[in-house]
Amino acid sequence: MGRERREFKRPSFKRDVNKLFVIATEGQKTERVYFEGLLTQNPHPKTKIYLEVLPKLDSNSSPGAVLRMLDSFKREFLLRKDDELWMVIDRDRQSLKASEISKIATLVYQKKYNLALSNPAFEVWLLLHVKDVSEYSETDIEELFENRRTGSRSRLERELVYICGSYNKSKPDLSLFLPFVTIAVERAEALVRDPNERWPDYFGTHVHKLVKKLLETY
Repeated sequence: MGRERREFKRPSFKRDVNKLFVIATEGQKTERVYFEGLLTQNPHPKTKIYLEVLPKLDSNSSPGAVLRMLDSFKREFLLRKDDELWMVIDRDRQSLKASEISKIATLVYQKKYNLALSNPAFEVWLLLHVKDVSEYSETDIEELFENRRTGSRSRLERELVYICGSYNKSKPDLSLFLPFVTIAVERAEALVRDPNERWPDYFGTHVHKLVKKLLETY
């Protein structure tokens, strides 16, 4: 017999919280800093949601490992009907085949979770805060899509350094991005080729789907 699930304890300072967003990411720091900062740097007295970014317990960043984080949380806690569980991952063409992502997307759908995939990396989402990618040439987009590393930085990371003056993946300066979050949502939506697609098989991101929900519910 499995262990009985328990009620998730929502913070006492938010007793009227009526919706929980649970986020599992493959990144150790960047995504956590962004999502936690999204709400804490924009406090609102009528906030009715609580954000739980699950801590990574090891260095395994595979989509399967991220999915298991959500599975574990769901097994442990009793969730309310409108609570949402989100999986935030990268495509990374260098290591993941389209068939593997398709399999993960199917599992996410079957489990009634939500998927916010960036192709090739979460930095696409950050880039959309500070740059209209329609201004790039096809060659530029292809380079960003390949996202090859030079030294310790990927192509997308180097682009953020060029535009912002600096970029610390472990501790991104949110003041460079959060003031432009609604613009980033609009730019991400403009990149979507098919509103019914489960994940973008091109240079783009679905992180805006999660962020838009957070802002609308917030």
